[in-house]
Amino acid sequence: MSNWQELEDLHKKKAQLEYQLLSLEEKEKTLGERTKILEEKLTIQELEEHLKVKHEAVEKLESKITELEKRLKEPEKKLETSSLIIEQ
Repeated sequence: MSNWQELEDLHKKKAQLEYQLLSLEEKEKTLGERTKILEEKLTIQELEEHLKVKHEAVEKLESKITELEKRLKEPEKKLETSSLIIEQ
């Protein structure tokens, strides 16, 4: 093989390796972006689940407050009825 032929083969090999490197760098960039997207989606999903749990807890507390307030008013009604009966 002549020096010229060997030099040409080396240039071809170098070009192939540079192309592979560029291709891998592009793939790495794409995968990195995809990773960030998936991480953000996961974070959002976790926040939505946390928000759902908090909404349920708040609704439960509001319901309990409503029930307790209702129970507190019941004796008042009984007392009012008793007072009316006594007054008559």
